[in-house]
Amino acid sequence: MIEIDGSHGEGGGQVLRTAVSLSAVLREPIQVNDIRAGRPNPGLAAQHVSAIEAVAELCDARVDGLHVGSKEIAFRPGALTGGDFEFDIGTAGSTSLVLQACILPATTSKAPVRLTLKGGTDTKWSPPIDFMRLVHLPIVRRMGVSCDIDIVQRGFYPEGGGEIVAHIDPCPTLRGIDLGQRGGFVRLSGVAYAQNLPDHVVSRMKHAALKRLVDHTNVKVDADLRSGRSTGAGTVLASEYENTVLGESALGERGVRAETLGETCAADLVETMRSGATADGHMLDQLVPYMALARGESVVIGEELTGHAETNIWVVERFLGERFKTSRRDGAVEIRSI
Repeated sequence: MIEIDGSHGEGGGQVLRTAVSLSAVLREPIQVNDIRAGRPNPGLAAQHVSAIEAVAELCDARVDGLHVGSKEIAFRPGALTGGDFEFDIGTAGSTSLVLQACILPATTSKAPVRLTLKGGTDTKWSPPIDFMRLVHLPIVRRMGVSCDIDIVQRGFYPEGGGEIVAHIDPCPTLRGIDLGQRGGFVRLSGVAYAQNLPDHVVSRMKHAALKRLVDHTNVKVDADLRSGRSTGAGTVLASEYENTVLGESALGERGVRAETLGETCAADLVETMRSGATADGHMLDQLVPYMALARGESVVIGEELTGHAETNIWVVERFLGERFKTSRRDGAVEIRSI
């Protein structure tokens, strides 16, 4: 059984999600200790429990210690067979983070997976579901992953009430990905969205973003206005190149003007586009497990080696031994699988 120090590196839910995902794919039982030991509220939170439960269902795993507040778990995976699954986080916990933990196991299942997740779709400290749709999935599709997301209902803090449905097909072999260069610019797309708010909120976010992006060509930002159980707003933008996609997001907060959200998101994306990165700081760590499992060499360039990326490399290498080399490259960092 592989032992994982749950307090290592950034010491948060990333350690857990990556560890159980790899455990399911590699059929390796794990023991995770000192879960989130350095955090103000150590142990498992509801969304961590939901992510582990979801992966456990996908691979028919036996899990000991799985409850809110638990500081250690034992995860013993079974077979990945595919099927139809539904999970309700029960709070505004992030459906995106649960989905991140499930994609790799679902990809290696024997049959397609249909995954319904209920909770928060747009919450603090996690990627908005549109970031998954516009950035995460287009990149991993280049490695052979087949996953599509339907946003049934948006969910914001604190009520939640969001729902997504993901369809994931088996992939016999992941392909390595060469993100040493971005390639030529293709388009810039995005979405300004709101729920239970006046339509002018979406319009103001959208036009503020477009105004900041006026110097760029082939730009389209969609508007998405809905009603639902919870209230909120945000913007997600993605810059697509021949080889990769860079993204940024901004989530609404009380007292923050709609124009500020749209302009901030666009300004952050422009800054990332001006860097030498081929994956933005939110996506860099997410590529690490895919690169480790892919056939053939992979390479990606980040603005810096983030704490989450370092943590994911450490977790991967607990399972597979040394898998990555990092080096400086023109002021950026290169991560290469070996």
